[in-house]
Amino acid sequence: MKRPRRTADLPIDEQRWVLTGVSRVTAYTHLRAEDLVKPRSARVFFDPADTETGIWAAQDLITKGCGVLDLGSGSGAAAAAMARAGARVHGVDRGAETVSWASEHYASRSAEPQVTFAQGDFSTLSAEELLATVPGPLARPLIITTNPPYVPLPAETNEPRPSINGGTDGLRLLPAIIEHCRALRSDLALTIGSYSTPRKAARLLTAAGLHIQAITLCPIALGQFTLSNMEQVRDLETKGEAVLWRRTPLETPAYFALGLACRWNEATGPRKARPARHWTGEDLIRLLRAAASSRAPRLEALDSLLPEDRPGPVRVLDLPAQADRHHW
Repeated sequence: MKRPRRTADLPIDEQRWVLTGVSRVTAYTHLRAEDLVKPRSARVFFDPADTETGIWAAQDLITKGCGVLDLGSGSGAAAAAMARAGARVHGVDRGAETVSWASEHYASRSAEPQVTFAQGDFSTLSAEELLATVPGPLARPLIITTNPPYVPLPAETNEPRPSINGGTDGLRLLPAIIEHCRALRSDLALTIGSYSTPRKAARLLTAAGLHIQAITLCPIALGQFTLSNMEQVRDLETKGEAVLWRRTPLETPAYFALGLACRWNEATGPRKARPARHWTGEDLIRLLRAAASSRAPRLEALDSLLPEDRPGPVRVLDLPAQADRHHW
C-alpha cells in the first residue's frame, strides 16, 4: 500500500493526504462571450468567475428535463447556462433592475419557456410563494441553485452592499435557503467563499439532510470593497474559520469561490439510510488549506494533498482574470 505523502507546510492534523487527481478547467465553459461584458445597469451583479463556479456546481446535479429554482438570479446569465444544459429554470431576485435586465436578455419568449424570472425576496417568501411566481409548474427532480451574498462584514458596516454582504459569518441567507430545500425536498448547488465560515456551512447543510457530494474551487482576487473592510474576515481567519490564499507574504490575498453540489437525503426516521461518505466541515477546511499552499491558480498542491478517503470529486477553475467586476 502506498504510504501517505506528508508535507511540512501543513499542520500535523492535515498531513494525512495521498496522491490523487483533480480535474481542471482553464477557460469559461458555460458563460458565453456576451456574458463576460459588464451590464450597463449599475445594480446588476457582475462577477464572471464567481458565476461560472456556481454553474459548475449546478452542472453536477442537473439532469435533462429537471426543474431549477435559481434564488438570487442576478443578471440571469447563470439561469440561461443551466437551461442550455437541459433544465427548465426560474430565477427569483429582489432587485427590480436586475429582473428587468435578466428578462430582457435571457428570458425565453416561447409558449413553453425554458428560462423565466420574477421579482421577489427569497429570504422572506415561503417555498409555496416562490413556486407561485413561476409561470407554469417546474419539473421534478427540482434543484435549488443560489450564489447568495457571502462576504463576511462587521455588523456595523456603513455600506450595506446587498449583493455581497453575507453578515458576520458570510452565511446570512443560508438558513432561508436550507428551509426552501427542506420544504421542496430539493438538491442544492450553493456558492460561498473560503472566508464564509465553510466549516459552519457544512454543519448546517448536513444537519438539514443535505450532503456535499462534489466541490468546485476557483481562486478569485478580493474586491476593493472587501479589502477596505477586512476586519471580520481577518477575525474569522484568526479563529480558523476562514481561509485566504497568500502566495507570497507581500501579495494581496485572494480567496476561493467554493461551489458545493449537495444531495438531499430523502429518507427519514429510524430506517433512515446511512448516506455515503460526504464532505464534512473539517474536510472542507483541510481542502482549502491544502489549496492555499499552492503557488499557481491551478492549485497544484491538491494533486498530492487530497484526502485519503476523499468523499467526492474536486474541480479547479483556473480562469482568465476579470478586472471589471461589479458589486452593488
